[in-house]
Amino acid sequence: MERKEFLSLVGVSVGAVILQSCLSGCSNSSDPTPSNNNNNGNTGGTGGTTTGLTGNNTISKGTINFTLDLTSSSFADLKTDGKAIVTGDVIVARTKAGNYIAVAKACTHQGTTVDFQADNNRFNCSNHGSNFDLTGKVINGPAASPLTQFSTSFDSAKNTLKVS
Repeated sequence: MERKEFLSLVGVSVGAVILQSCLSGCSNSSDPTPSNNNNNGNTGGTGGTTTGLTGNNTISKGTINFTLDLTSSSFADLKTDGKAIVTGDVIVARTKAGNYIAVAKACTHQGTTVDFQADNNRFNCSNHGSNFDLTGKVINGPAASPLTQFSTSFDSAKNTLKVS
């Protein structure tokens, strides 16, 4: 094998490995609408009750309607300003000012889960650097679409947080 042919094959091989790595690490999902997936063991679903979720909870494509019992250890972080949890396909956060907010967790660029950065009052996608404000609006791309924002309602008497 000639040197030129060898170097060409090595270059193609390295390119294929890098491409495969990116493809396996990046989701092509551009739909940030939550589904029945849930990362903390709560299954949601209409009429389902699980630890920390109360009442008639729906976490399905196109629909969000659930209540978090903030006395549950699963949601203890939400008692502290600046903390957040992921439940299903939603990030629920408590801002430094003590307000509750909820947005779809999937970056609208390539579906990577965004992180809540309380000190910067934003959500950040660590995959490609997109940033979103507390309402989900794009601060900088490559994401071009905002995160879906959901309504939150805190009931201090019951110590529950409704997300819809």
